[in-house]
This record gives sequence, structure tokens and C-alpha cells, in this order.
Amino acid sequence: MTLRLALDGAVFLQPPTDDDLVQLARRAAEPGAVLPPAEAHFVTWIAGRTPQEIAQQRIARVQANRDLTRRPGWSLDLAVMVEEQPVGLQSLSGFDQWPHHRIVGTTSWLLAAFQGRGLGTRARAAVLELAFAHLRAESAKSWVLDENRASVAVSTKLGYRLIDRHHITEHGSRYAEGVFQLDRDAWLESRARRRYRPAITGAAHLVHLLGR
Repeated sequence: MTLRLALDGAVFLQPPTDDDLVQLARRAAEPGAVLPPAEAHFVTWIAGRTPQEIAQQRIARVQANRDLTRRPGWSLDLAVMVEEQPVGLQSLSGFDQWPHHRIVGTTSWLLAAFQGRGLGTRARAAVLELAFAHLRAESAKSWVLDENRASVAVSTKLGYRLIDRHHITEHGSRYAEGVFQLDRDAWLESRARRRYRPAITGAAHLVHLLGR
């Protein structure tokens, strides 16, 4: 797949090669490489796993997602590239009833050294543009723990609205989680789109697979 979402200068998103994926997974598996220990519960699946297990699971998940023709649902994983080096992963997923109900979700992470620069906002804006302008998604949703202020800030900046809040229990602790939603027309007409819209190339094959 030749898909590329250019953000600015030497920053872009693209499907990771195997080499990109191995490099990124190994760097991200080290303690504190993505989240400080106090925030580890934001990513519950890593609990109790060794760095080697975390890296192997990240690699296996992305490799399993590469076949976008399998149903139900699909996930497109894109490496966040800075000066040709992978520094994070931005994913876009279509839920089980796609394409009859065109609702997508996003997940992402960045190595700690690249956080706090607005890169996460631009990466999510890029996949929103892909979803709404190319794949004709109807809405995008995001489920975020209230204390995950960075993710809440990204959703707010990009025009999501809070539509629900509930509580979940993880490992004996109770957390409040917000459900945010952004609709297609709101994105296409938004100031955020005008500010962050990427240059997208090579999307024709993806549209053929998923856009119908």
C-alpha cells in the first residue's frame, strides 16, 4: 500500500514496514517509553507483561490488521514518521457493521520524547480527513478516561463533542470515561480541518477496499 498522509515538512503517516514495526515496538516496550508508570492504566493490556511480550504483541496485532478485507470490522495502522524514523502509531478502525454504519474510532500513541508538540493532534486530524473525505465515514468516536487530559484535549481541539460519560472498573480501580463524537459535516466545515488537513496520496486502493 502506497498510502501517505503528509502533515508538514518531514512528518507523515504511512503503513509501517516490518522493519519500522520491529524498531517501533522494541522502543515502545521499555518501561516509561510511552507513558509514565502512574498512567500505565490508560493502556490496560500491557499490565503484567514483560517488555519482550509487549513488543511481540504490538507487532502481531499490526501484522494481523494488514488484511483489511476481513470482516467484521477493520483497523488501519499507520506509523507516525519524523525524518524517516517511526515515533508512534496512529490507528483508524471501522466497527463491525461497516460499511452499513460508517462509524470509525481512533487510537494512538507516541514515544514520550515526541509528546507535547502537537504531533498527536495532527496525526489524528490526518486520519479523520482520510475517514471523512475519502472513506465517507459518518462519525468518529473516542472513548477516553477523564484523567487522560492529553487525549481529551486532542478531541476537544478537533471538534468532538461529549455525548456520554460512564464508569469502568479496571484491576479493582474505578474510573470515569467520556464518550466523544465528531460527525462528518462538522469536520468538513471545521476550522480544525482547515488548519490541520494533510496532503493524502495513494488512497485509491484503500477507498476501493473500504469505501464502498
